[in-house]
Amino acid sequence: MQEDPQAKSKPPIRDHPRSDMEFGGIKPKAFQRDEKSSKCLVYILVIMVIQGSILLVFASYFLRARTPGFEIGSVEVRNLKYGNSSAPSFNFTLLTQVTVENTNFGDFRFDNSTGSVWCGSEVVGLMKIPKGRAQARASEMMKVSTQVSSVRLSDANNLASNMSYGLLELKSYVKLSGKVTIMNIMKRRRNPEMNCFMKLNLTGNTIQRLKCD
Repeated sequence: MQEDPQAKSKPPIRDHPRSDMEFGGIKPKAFQRDEKSSKCLVYILVIMVIQGSILLVFASYFLRARTPGFEIGSVEVRNLKYGNSSAPSFNFTLLTQVTVENTNFGDFRFDNSTGSVWCGSEVVGLMKIPKGRAQARASEMMKVSTQVSSVRLSDANNLASNMSYGLLELKSYVKLSGKVTIMNIMKRRRNPEMNCFMKLNLTGNTIQRLKCD
């Protein structure tokens, strides 16, 4: 019996398994390394975003220089002398407790400052505030003495009208000039200011309706 010559020339048929079958369903190590590198990159980016957010919060809250608060705690009247007849006049001393409230995480150092006390549209007293320092997250209280007198007033008629009901209307303005220093790195100039309105009861020798902003 003769053999078929075509049967000899045909190569044997081999079954080539898929690449995933060759490794028994396990991905090649090159793929595993790529996945690990991608995951590490994602983790690094997430950590950088978190750190950046923390630094942003830290800078906006702890390193931001706020304007300190400035207010009058109490006002006393000393040595009051006045006349409301044909020649109205007044002369007295204001003893004022001034508070500088520093909410910053650094000291606030302020220079010598001069405020003013007004009766109507004219100055009747100068308030001198000495230089000082309000420590971080603390308040600095000072006693300020101001001599107030009608000697500087030019309009006696307006003064008589002001004093006619036994109440003398006064207002004051003070502005501090200083610097906030945080961590000995950042220095920012801040100028807190204060406007106050008050009424002096001439017969009771007391300050009424004190309002500051």
